[in-house]
Amino acid sequence: MKIRLTCIMMILGLATVQAQDSFEKALIEHVRELTSPKLMGRETGTAGESDAAAYISRQFSEKGLELLYPGGYQDFSFVDNNSADTLFSQNVVAVIPGYDPQLREEYIVVGAHYDNLGTYTIRINGKDSLCIYPGADANASGVAALIELAAAAQGQFFMYKRSILFVAFGAGQKGAMGSWYFVNRAFPPSSVKMMINLDRLGRGSADDPPKAFCGQPHYELEHLLTRLTYNPFLPQVAVYGTDYFPSDHQAFMEKGIPVCMFTTGLHPHHQTLRDTPDKLDYEGMDAFCQYISLFIMEAANDPGDLYNRPNVMSSGTDRESVYTYSDADVPPRFMNGDVQSFLDRWVYTYLKYPREAVLQGVKGRVMVSMIIEKDGTITNVEATRTVHPLLDQEAIRVISASPKWKPGERNGEKVRVKITVPVYFELAPVR
Repeated sequence: MKIRLTCIMMILGLATVQAQDSFEKALIEHVRELTSPKLMGRETGTAGESDAAAYISRQFSEKGLELLYPGGYQDFSFVDNNSADTLFSQNVVAVIPGYDPQLREEYIVVGAHYDNLGTYTIRINGKDSLCIYPGADANASGVAALIELAAAAQGQFFMYKRSILFVAFGAGQKGAMGSWYFVNRAFPPSSVKMMINLDRLGRGSADDPPKAFCGQPHYELEHLLTRLTYNPFLPQVAVYGTDYFPSDHQAFMEKGIPVCMFTTGLHPHHQTLRDTPDKLDYEGMDAFCQYISLFIMEAANDPGDLYNRPNVMSSGTDRESVYTYSDADVPPRFMNGDVQSFLDRWVYTYLKYPREAVLQGVKGRVMVSMIIEKDGTITNVEATRTVHPLLDQEAIRVISASPKWKPGERNGEKVRVKITVPVYFELAPVR
């Protein structure tokens, strides 16, 4: 993985200062257009929201992306819970087809909602004054990133095995109806392998780094996010196996689809008149987008380990329930540490690179699943993603020899838990 990530970074470039300036300027321009007073705060169902959708559609087209629907618009309507009015909105959808015939019918959805709170009238000195919510961070920042990430991906379309959908969701401020409609009515959820949500990307700081939220514990996904952070050319991103605030990823999560929300978090200007373009950190947004861009590429090309959906399963040896790592109230612990501790303190300490594999130049990532029993012993060790018999056997050997774990718990009872870990065989260190 480290080698692959390094190669990708070389391909992507370590962008020149000129290119970085161009990306940053594009972000500024998108935010300026989306927060323009002429859009009247982009409230759902208004002309301002429609104008914002038209702007996004034009940007997708001008940057060479294929629009999935005529004009890119996926129209929908719903009844507003507050007003009981029927509101009309649209999602804007562009696609980059994957190049792998086996994977191109699988989709990575990258989304951001583009609507905002609109306007309100305040009476000052006996006169009505119209106030407009700019929504620079919420969520012009996410949409600006969406447009430029789509453009960057289009320039590298030949590098994605899976297809990628870039979706600007309408009605995000109305219970995330756009994303709900997309995954429940407009697109088969079984085809969606992951949803990446961009929501409020513009207000990070040195003391409050950008964040990645996985919605629920998901070891493989968290592990990849953390490994990207090891790259010295990318910003430090705090990774959480939890949810943060309601947003467009939740409709996907309810369908069992792995999700990741990128954000710089909430702040005092959130959903106020002070959420203006001048308060955004565009240089930080640029750096964050580099990280997200690389993550999108990894998600599009991953052989499938990231897409394990949490559920309760039956083991192959008996009918007693076996839970996933994310389903355990208290996950299994190795020497008072987590899964990464198991890899660092046991697997890579005692792993022996087979001599014949070294001579043959065989390397790669073996995915190994195992069940941690109620007494902490390891059973059912098997390679779920193989590389070469020599590497597969060594990975199974070292994991099978593991000391006892502290077992997982659910509802106060010890339970059997199945986890899957990556075992990397690398011939040379990354410099």
